[in-house]
Amino acid sequence: MASTDWTRSAPWIWLPRYLEEDNRPGRLFLFRKTFQWSQSHTQPVPVHVSADSRYRLFVNGYRVSFGPCKSYPGKWYYETVDIQPYLVEGDNVVSARVLRYSSIHPGSLSIVSMPLPGFMLFTSHPDLVISTDTTWRCVEQQSAQIIPQTEWNYILGPPLLTNNERVTEDATLTGWQTSGFDDSAWEYAVPQSNAVKMLPVDSLWKLSPRPIPALPETAGRFDGIVKTIGPVTADQWRTLIREDQAVIIPEDERVVVDLSVDALMTAFISFSFSGGAGAKITILYSECYEKDLGVDTAPFPMPRTKSNRSDPTGRLYGSQDFYTVSAGQQSHFFEPFWFRCFRYVQLKISTGTEPLTLPAISLRETYYPLEITTKLEAGAELNQIWDISLRTLRNCRHETYEDCPFYEQNQFASDSRLQLLFTYQLSPDDRLARKTLEEFHASRTPDGLIVAQYPTGHPTKQIPQFSLFWILMVHDHMMYFADRSIVRKYLSTVDSIIQHFEERLDDRGLIGQFDPDTWPFVDWVKEWFVPGQISKSCMPPAYHTSRAATVNSLLYAYALMHAADLCDFVGRKSTAGEYRVRVQTIQSAVNEHCASDSLYLDGPGVEQYSQHTQIFAILSETVKGEAATQLMRRTVEDPSLAQCSYAMKFYVFRAAEKAGLYGELFHQLLNPWRTMIANNLTTWAEDEVNARSDCHGWSASPVNEIVTQIFGVKPAEPGFARVRIEPRREVVEAAEGVLYTPRGDVRIQWTPGGEVTVESTGEIAAEVVAGGSCSDCVLLPGQPVVFDSA
Repeated sequence: MASTDWTRSAPWIWLPRYLEEDNRPGRLFLFRKTFQWSQSHTQPVPVHVSADSRYRLFVNGYRVSFGPCKSYPGKWYYETVDIQPYLVEGDNVVSARVLRYSSIHPGSLSIVSMPLPGFMLFTSHPDLVISTDTTWRCVEQQSAQIIPQTEWNYILGPPLLTNNERVTEDATLTGWQTSGFDDSAWEYAVPQSNAVKMLPVDSLWKLSPRPIPALPETAGRFDGIVKTIGPVTADQWRTLIREDQAVIIPEDERVVVDLSVDALMTAFISFSFSGGAGAKITILYSECYEKDLGVDTAPFPMPRTKSNRSDPTGRLYGSQDFYTVSAGQQSHFFEPFWFRCFRYVQLKISTGTEPLTLPAISLRETYYPLEITTKLEAGAELNQIWDISLRTLRNCRHETYEDCPFYEQNQFASDSRLQLLFTYQLSPDDRLARKTLEEFHASRTPDGLIVAQYPTGHPTKQIPQFSLFWILMVHDHMMYFADRSIVRKYLSTVDSIIQHFEERLDDRGLIGQFDPDTWPFVDWVKEWFVPGQISKSCMPPAYHTSRAATVNSLLYAYALMHAADLCDFVGRKSTAGEYRVRVQTIQSAVNEHCASDSLYLDGPGVEQYSQHTQIFAILSETVKGEAATQLMRRTVEDPSLAQCSYAMKFYVFRAAEKAGLYGELFHQLLNPWRTMIANNLTTWAEDEVNARSDCHGWSASPVNEIVTQIFGVKPAEPGFARVRIEPRREVVEAAEGVLYTPRGDVRIQWTPGGEVTVESTGEIAAEVVAGGSCSDCVLLPGQPVVFDSA
């Protein structure tokens, strides 16, 4: 294996005469290199590969790598792959299809592009001269177009992904990934560098090895046919998807078929065709059936209505790919470059003067390969909620944590805080979490905040409050893994975030308004919506009239409490004390200016109220004891309060826990998830305010509730140096499970009215609250501890 020094002079190449200003918003390029190989070489042949923006690498037509792992300007990733299993005796070819998003014109907001495009492959293998250089051949795939935002269907909201394709098949490119292809008409590549003679200019790409595993691509099939139009019957379509028995569409016909999978997924989708010159195929990807709006497209979002997601009397809306069959060849193949998210796929096929044959439609499901070691059984309802929660998280976890896989695939600090926490409760694998922590830390801006959405291909509106959730994210990692090097590394950013908020305290001692070019965001709330003004629609109206929102001060105090814990953990006692004094100051200011007789105002002097303000008053300990208990009951029971979304209900659960009402309120708080199940969702939706995303990672908080509350396993000290075990038998009569902790798995079991058995696979210091409590237990491997049913 080569030393890391090669990264300083990695051989990047690109096409000659390329103009970035012509790239709106993305284009596809092909690269290939032929070479000789002897099968007498049996040792591994590692190559390093990367691209700007993305690549798919092939060896002799086989897919061998997909990347680079989502990167950011300070760290550009490369993959290392052994290509030896794909080599053959004699002629060989290594090739790549590269998607370049413009660095000037916005494309996919979750994929970064540097000012120069490039493709790079490097190997130090002594018998293989295939590192990228001017002997590589290259060409633009002009037959494939990334559909520009000007053609986007704004019924679906903003064009955040911009990865759909319009392809008119080019017969001259058939077999371009094989060694026998004639590439003499292609151009030779040119070196790609920003170096200037005598100037100490460094490479744009700070190369670093991929920090997470390659994403699997697991073969799958569609599960069913929902409805069809045209001469091909539903049974014929079923034999195609189940048995690969070809479907033939006669000439001059139009067919429509809705394909389904049992649950929403993220997958690469491939289509094989033969014949059918001139046939036009439209592929629509959708999350669900919904109310027909009466139009196909619109230049603006329209109110959408979703209820039963699998009701076929509704209509499918979603993004689309377009493919036109060439007349120059018999066999055809179409696979979009990027994976798609869908529960339903609608094919519309119009044939010309020839029949079109479909011999196969295939799927390769893809997501981050998290090894889930937490296994449990908690009754039919909670088991179903658990499974849907895991599926939601899986679909929102690829090379970053994603808010939603269908519309955005953006990594937001608020969403990620919850997704990382849920990951820790499922698996010992925190590699993707560490990547996320580092990325937000690297995004820090001159005003001290992190970028709310990162990595991002283009500057986006800042959301100040999301930086506070990143502090909670660092605290969560400390509690689960107790990695002092991580906490020390990120405390400077924690401090800078706190300073940013401290500078915004007004003369009342409250957090005032944020900079005018930001997007203050608390939650998606129906009562806060301002038509046509999204930047004002996610804050209590009191924020605009009183120039302060109480919840901002309370959230800041809550983050300060966690920042103080972080400082204590690494020995910064004086700073921890300073932060706790600031908490007391904010608590006093809120109680002076924002407290009414029984509720906290959404803003000083403004008679408006929300669940958000009440729960953060409890969580920040601005209200305590019996007063907090009464406030929590009122918060849940009073329908006049602006309601928390699915995401913020995580914090409603936390406030119920803190107020000592968790067992009393749990089943009531679970109702939104029951409603989603009744509407046949297979993943959890974004919120109840707008019928947009049907899969949003921040809505999977039942994972936390089942692990840390129902089974009651959570860290009492950083790194589970002491574990608290407090199963809630008043909520679930019988359950059993094996729950992951960094100190060893904990097995817990109880039956109706029976004993609670606790066992561990490692030596764990524990405090167990179950019948006869034990405040200072030591759980030893293979030695169950039994607590009575009292």
